[in-house]
Amino acid sequence: MNRKFTAERPNQKWVTDITYLPYRGTFLYLSAIKDLYSKEIVAYQISHRNDLDLVLNTLDQAIKKRG
Repeated sequence: MNRKFTAERPNQKWVTDITYLPYRGTFLYLSAIKDLYSKEIVAYQISHRNDLDLVLNTLDQAIKKRG
């Protein structure tokens, strides 16, 4: 991306991140996908595990929403 965090049209560039949230003595993991055109969060998932399923479920949700 060469540090170009803007897009000219929807769905051109998505970025993702996972963060952890302390919750009742344990952690929850939040995975989110953001469209750089509209700055909208396209999809997100919360899980007790930071694993491949978390990432793939978030991506599946984004694809279903945006096609």
